[in-house]
Amino acid sequence: MKLLSLLGASFSMSLRRSMAFRINLVFDVALAFVGLGTAIAPLLIVFTQADTLAGWSKAETLVLIGTYQLITGLRGTFIDPNLSWFPDNGIRNGKLDSYLLQPASSLFLASLSLSSPLTLIQLVPGLGVLGWGIAAADERPGLAGVLGWLLLVAAALVVTWALSVLLACLAFWAPKLQLDVFYHSAWQLGRYPTDIFARPLRVVLTYVFPMALIASVPSATLLRGPNWQVLLGAAVAAAALSLLATVAWQKGLHRYTGATS
Repeated sequence: MKLLSLLGASFSMSLRRSMAFRINLVFDVALAFVGLGTAIAPLLIVFTQADTLAGWSKAETLVLIGTYQLITGLRGTFIDPNLSWFPDNGIRNGKLDSYLLQPASSLFLASLSLSSPLTLIQLVPGLGVLGWGIAAADERPGLAGVLGWLLLVAAALVVTWALSVLLACLAFWAPKLQLDVFYHSAWQLGRYPTDIFARPLRVVLTYVFPMALIASVPSATLLRGPNWQVLLGAAVAAAALSLLATVAWQKGLHRYTGATS
C-alpha cells in the first residue's frame, strides 16, 4: 500500500508538471495516431488480398494491435521515463545516490518514481482499435476470455517492467553499453502475430525475449478463449522475471560505489 501511495503521489506531481506544457498534448495525440496508423495500414493492405495472416483473422489482428498499443502506452507512461535514461542519469550522473538515501525501495524509485501522464493518450486509439477488432469478430469474447486477457495484460506489464530493469542493470557492469536501440527494435515486433515469423525467431520471441506475451498471447486468449496452461505459464514467467530483475538489481547495487567515487 505504501508503494501504491508513492506511485499515486509521483503520478500526481508528474501530471501537474506536464500540464504546464499543454502544447505537448497536441504532439502526443498526433504521434499516437500516426504511430497507430503505420501499424494498421500495412496489415489492412494484406487483408485486401487474403482472409487470414498466418492463421490470424482481420479481427484478431486488430485486437492484437489494440492490445499492443495499450501496453505500449502504459510502458511509455510509467517505465520509459525512468529506465530509458538510467545508465546516464542514474549511474553516470549520480541520481541513484539520492535514491539510496530515501526510505523507500531504491528499485521502485529508480524504475517507477517518474511518469509521463500525457503518454496515456495512446490508450485512447488503442481502445478504439481494440473495440473495432471485437466488433468485427464473428463471436463476442466470453467472460473467461476477457478475464484471461486481463490477466495476461497484467503479466505482460510485469514482464515489460522486469525486462527494462534487467537491461538497466547492465549499466552496473558496463555503464557505456547501450542496448536501447536493440530493445526498441525488438519491441516493434510485438505489434505483429508471432506466427508470421520463421520458427527460430518465433522461439526467441516466445521463450527468450517474450514479445509474444506482450500482445499475441493476450489477443488470442480474448477471442479464442483461455488456455489454462498458457495463463499459468504467463504468471510463472512474470513472477520469475520479477525475481530475476530484483536479484540483478541487488547484485548491481553491490557493485555500485557512487558517481563521485
